[in-house]
Amino acid sequence: MSHIKLLLLLASLSCLSLHCKKESELDKLPPATAIGANTFGCLINGKAWPLGVKGSHYWDVSYQNGVLHIQYNIVSDPFNPILIEGVSFETNKIHTSGVFFINFDNQSENFVVKYNDVLYRSTQNSNKNGMAYIYINNIDSINHFVSGTFDFSLFDQSATSQVKVSSGRFDFNYP
Repeated sequence: MSHIKLLLLLASLSCLSLHCKKESELDKLPPATAIGANTFGCLINGKAWPLGVKGSHYWDVSYQNGVLHIQYNIVSDPFNPILIEGVSFETNKIHTSGVFFINFDNQSENFVVKYNDVLYRSTQNSNKNGMAYIYINNIDSINHFVSGTFDFSLFDQSATSQVKVSSGRFDFNYP
């Protein structure tokens, strides 16, 4: 009889261990879709973003003639929009689906992150040798949506603090 109790105990513990899997930061991001779902998420310094940030969330997305502009901001109040945190990028190199490496030496490429009250920009001298990776998995010019993934790192103006943006994903309709 004690063997049956031991087996039941082991079976119940194994079932509990299957259900107690800790959620990773990647699991907190929206799913990577390509349907114009108006979703955005990334890891900033390894933490899921924009989770847990209080404020009004808004985004601005446009795509025309190879210029992709994506901006996702959290502001204090929609009527008095003081930027709390945000991630934005604009590049003029996106003409098809595929992988793009964006070199920060070109001043026309603009990547910006405001995180923990620090502003990081690709156009600062400390980022001259930096680059971004963008994978566009779908641009639909008929239904007006664009989706993909991205990774990049930026320094602050004094080059003393770095922000790492990784596992980024977006799926937006654009006008």
